[in-house]
Amino acid sequence: MRFQPALAQTVFTLLLLPGFIALGVWQIHRATEKKVLFAREAAAETAAPQPLGFQNKSQNTGPLSLHVRARGLYDPAHLFLLDNRVRDGQVGYYLLAPLRLNTAAANEPAVLVNLGWIPLGESRQQRPKVSVPITEVTVTGLALKPDKPPFTLQGSQEFSSGWPNVIQAVQPERMAQLLGYPLLPVVIYPDGSEVMAIREKAMHAFGPTRHYGYAAQWFGFAVILVGLYIRHGFKRARGKGAKRWTV
Repeated sequence: MRFQPALAQTVFTLLLLPGFIALGVWQIHRATEKKVLFAREAAAETAAPQPLGFQNKSQNTGPLSLHVRARGLYDPAHLFLLDNRVRDGQVGYYLLAPLRLNTAAANEPAVLVNLGWIPLGESRQQRPKVSVPITEVTVTGLALKPDKPPFTLQGSQEFSSGWPNVIQAVQPERMAQLLGYPLLPVVIYPDGSEVMAIREKAMHAFGPTRHYGYAAQWFGFAVILVGLYIRHGFKRARGKGAKRWTV
């Protein structure tokens, strides 16, 4: 039995097949990364909290999940509202408060603490009234690197004017420029807080199993593509008896 696929069909298959396989392999890699991340966070949650200290820049690379303890004073005049956070179908913000770790040193870094979800209010033009404790506090929780913005916002889109400041993504280096003092490259999610539970639920909803499912889909597309290529190649040879590799 002769096999005579068309040239256009061959080119089409050769263009798509590597892409399908590459996407499947990428999803498997993402599943592996998620397994490592979940294991690291599970270990951090059960570990005793350690004093916060990320002044060593070598610690600022790679995934980070540590159970920490931080003591200091919140900066009540400079609070951030992380926009477009949804809870139970209602749009709102996450309240991020800089915690000054050592008020005796003006240039000592602060760390952002996620104090939870607050509703949007009547409109975006009217920001909600927010407050934080004004006495010294001790916070224990997971110190996590913020997610990278899905795209780069330009200029004034990144931050609003005035305080509390509405932001679209957590970018400690850029936020430090507004504050006038350094920020550590992490956000603390307090132990037992609702925001920590929401984060864990969202992460596990898109866990390794889903990535494996997507990988199976891409590999399935690759198998279907090859199957169609072979089937139509034989069918074309039977139906036309055409010269091989003609369109």
